Amino acid sequence: MSIFRSARLKKEMTPEAAEFTSSLSHDYEILKATVWVNSVHLRILYEKHLISREDFEKSLKTLKEIIENPPKELDPRLEDIHVYIEQAIASSSEYAAGMLSYGKSRNDAVATAIRVRAREHLLETALSELDLVKILLEKAREHAYTLFPIYTHLQRAVPATFGFILHSYASKILRNLSNIINLYSRVNLSPLGAGAATGSSTEIDRLREAQLLGFEDLLENALDATTSRDYIITLLTHLLNSALIYSCLAEELILYSTEEFNLIEIPDEYTSTSSIMPQKKNPVVAEIARTKMAEILGEVVKAASIMSRQPSGYNLDYQQVTPTLWKAFNEIKNTSRILSQMIEKIQVNKDRATEKCKGIILLTEIAEKLTQETGITFRKAHQLCGELSILLEKNMLNEETFKEVARRYDVNNIEYQRFISWFDPYTIVSSYKTVGSSNPEEVKKMVEVDIRRAEALREWCNDTLERLDKLFKLSMMI
Repeated sequence: MSIFRSARLKKEMTPEAAEFTSSLSHDYEILKATVWVNSVHLRILYEKHLISREDFEKSLKTLKEIIENPPKELDPRLEDIHVYIEQAIASSSEYAAGMLSYGKSRNDAVATAIRVRAREHLLETALSELDLVKILLEKAREHAYTLFPIYTHLQRAVPATFGFILHSYASKILRNLSNIINLYSRVNLSPLGAGAATGSSTEIDRLREAQLLGFEDLLENALDATTSRDYIITLLTHLLNSALIYSCLAEELILYSTEEFNLIEIPDEYTSTSSIMPQKKNPVVAEIARTKMAEILGEVVKAASIMSRQPSGYNLDYQQVTPTLWKAFNEIKNTSRILSQMIEKIQVNKDRATEKCKGIILLTEIAEKLTQETGITFRKAHQLCGELSILLEKNMLNEETFKEVARRYDVNNIEYQRFISWFDPYTIVSSYKTVGSSNPEEVKKMVEVDIRRAEALREWCNDTLERLDKLFKLSMMI
């Protein structure tokens, strides 16, 4: 019988009830974190002379063995990983195991372990996303001069470059990641030592425990500390933003790769074919990436629904929230990795893209040019070019029809041949002057700036992970 049940409860749970309420199936995610929490608590017990050095050493040795040889399968009757660890410690030091809950409850212990694992996931996921940013920026630099149409309302709108489009997605991801330090600070607060709900009369030093676990500060109010899961919604919302960007990026790549657009080629190894239609090349990787927004949104709704209507104090409902976070982190990690691999190998149909940057798509900038050179208002230039677009579509624009339209708008100082010379997409794109435009030189400048920003974030994530790893290893030392 479970060591937590033997005194108050005289019967084991039925196998079905045990499995129904057990968290062991997803407790593996916090195994290392829970070992770390218990090693720190044991150290505090030893420092306060509440357990002997021998008991401390034996317990620490057991915890090391769990890390080195994690259990492959656990009996669901154990309820959770905390029972398993206490029973494991009892096999080497019954006294230390018996003191493991002195000043510490499963409530504050699991709340702490979840935060330990969540901050690690946050950093690891950010690094995966930064890998995608790196690929997008490198590809954007490669295609800074590659003409490519921009679409609004799925209609060809204005000429730009493929590098400009890729940079726009890198910019979105990087902006979402720029909040990671604040997110990390929100997660990195220690509940340990809060006990079941109200703190305790023990000698436990909460600040010392927090420092040994790498936390910045305490989650001070004990009742809040044991039940606080609001940061999970915050993290899920952050991941939802990532999924939203990936969904739009995937959709754009799918569209561009269709026969109708025929602007890019997705590499074969990231596509499939039909069981019956031999000519098909289906962009299945991008299609699955496109679903991630809906999948992560489902996790947000699930977590928020579980956390609503909870009275103060720990309730087992909270147990069902954390798997939503692990799932969301893993989905974003995997999606960013596969998109990185695919985008790195995408080829642009440059001739087709250049062709789609010719003709009426140039009229927006030509209207601005008319305003600059003739002094008419932009609205008049816009209307003039609107009429000319109809003539262009009908292949009826010539010197005579141009002059006829131009006269109606009091434009008499622009020769037809000069007007026609403006219909060069390379010249148009290179003429953009505003900050953040698709001018290739501006694209390259933005790329270089964002490469430095991304590397600074990467360095912070790696340094933080390295510091946490050192602290964990120190916790395993006598």
